[in-house]
Amino acid sequence: MNNTTTSRRAGSVRQMLVCLLIVSMLTVLSGCGFHLRGSAALPAGMSVTYIQTASPFSSLVDDFAEALGTHGVQVTEDRAAATAVLRIHENEREKDVLSVNTSGKVLEYQLRQTIRFSVATAENLPVVEQQTVTLSRAYLYRSTDVLGSEREKDAVRSTLQKNLVNMAMLRIAAAAR
Repeated sequence: MNNTTTSRRAGSVRQMLVCLLIVSMLTVLSGCGFHLRGSAALPAGMSVTYIQTASPFSSLVDDFAEALGTHGVQVTEDRAAATAVLRIHENEREKDVLSVNTSGKVLEYQLRQTIRFSVATAENLPVVEQQTVTLSRAYLYRSTDVLGSEREKDAVRSTLQKNLVNMAMLRIAAAAR
């Protein structure tokens, strides 16, 4: 046998072992009850939801509408057509200095956002009692790159808000159980 045949055989044996390992891992994971989280089911009464808030054109409303849509919920702007109402009672954003250098210039900020929400049926019966969700994230501030730091702040703020909405959706889904 030459070296080419030996290396091909070793490669095919290695490939078979990898496939066998993957199949056995999947079998073990499925046997122990593990499954990907996916999207949890929301309460059945939320099939058509109206989002009520003091600022209806905010990015928070857009994020909630997108999250509800991915769960198969139709978001409506007509309160009378809704089977449920998602009320956003509070949306508070804060920005705190986290650290400064020896000359007193800011090095790091912390962004914090708190939302308070509840869900009720069209008849105003509670589906999810008032809940509060708070998240915070830190980001580095570079005084030499103010525009870049602003973009980073906006990106962190956007991600933070999407994570808050996801946490709220998990709480709403938990109420369906």
